[in-house]
Amino acid sequence: MSRPEDFESMLSYLKMMDPINARIIEALGNHSPRNLLSLAKEIHLPPTTVAFRVKKLMNKGFLTVRAKLKSSKLGLMKAVLIADANHTLADTLSKIIENVGYWTYTARCYGKFNGLYAVFSFPSEYRAYLEDYFKTARELGAITDYVFLWTTNIFEVSRNFDWFDFKRKAWDFHWKKWVNEVLASSDQLPKRLEDPVSYEIEADLTDLLILKELEKDGLEDFTKLAKVAKITPQAVRHRFHQHILKRKLIAEYEVAIFPYPLQASDLCTFVFDFASEAAMAKFVNTLANKPFALNFGRVIGKNSLLVHSYIPKIEFSNFVGSLNQLAFEGIIQDFFYVSIDALSFKRQTVSYEYFHDGKWTYDQGERIEKLIKMVPVKLKTHVSSR
Repeated sequence: MSRPEDFESMLSYLKMMDPINARIIEALGNHSPRNLLSLAKEIHLPPTTVAFRVKKLMNKGFLTVRAKLKSSKLGLMKAVLIADANHTLADTLSKIIENVGYWTYTARCYGKFNGLYAVFSFPSEYRAYLEDYFKTARELGAITDYVFLWTTNIFEVSRNFDWFDFKRKAWDFHWKKWVNEVLASSDQLPKRLEDPVSYEIEADLTDLLILKELEKDGLEDFTKLAKVAKITPQAVRHRFHQHILKRKLIAEYEVAIFPYPLQASDLCTFVFDFASEAAMAKFVNTLANKPFALNFGRVIGKNSLLVHSYIPKIEFSNFVGSLNQLAFEGIIQDFFYVSIDALSFKRQTVSYEYFHDGKWTYDQGERIEKLIKMVPVKLKTHVSSR
């Protein structure tokens, strides 16, 4: 934090952290943020107070509310790529990944893998093509190494202030208490982390147009949504309640607010392997109210967990020490992590532009052809004939 604006940002952030804002932020993660009147009743605050404070937090850039879509109900599978880039192609790697289409997040990553981190929502019927694409990228020499994982939805951890001291304006991290909580927690895996049983498409293009706007702003009103979907506000309201809500096309809402200033924190992606499903359950069942976990998803078909963490720099070694203790206790079998460069973060909405006649489209030949052109001839190693 060498720049004056960094200190000003931190002071502004700490000023924002008061008990009333904390109650509102916690409630946004546990109730529908689109119904602020009902939310205000739940937390016993005047609706005008809630609406004013939410608007102020959003205008200052501290808070964003976005819809998180239920990918499996859209015929899409979640996938994660953590790639080690060929250093001569570091700037090209993002283009190689975006060439696939269907990506939702990308960011530079450092540590075990020095390259790019990416999340996809990819058509389930073409899943083999995505795996093949990155195998080809490695054969070409564009990627030197990578981890590729199919996951469940990546679920948000609702913001919680149990570990925050409002008088001191500081967080207290109870690592030993957390380790003991993991050891004593339930060994029943939450139902939402079970592998999806179907990827049947339950939306049409109009639904997708509405959903992609709610991914940008989960509080967007029906009038503005109607302009994008090119239908009346009344038709949007009907679709929202009878299609989107009734079919559960929205898994949850992401209440995006960092619990501590970005300038003094580490954003990381962890991949944990567990000895059993029961051990994984004991770990994940303690994350619901922890400020160091942003969100998590299960690796499909494995006792492995993907966790996005956000931790003050001075606490990071204590967190890793706690993980090592859980490994000693037999909960965690193995883990690795990469640091995420938040300033390089890019996101996009559901890839509605590839949805035609009720189906997702994908042309592997075209994608591979473009991939080959991106890689200099001198780097190309071996590519199987296609």
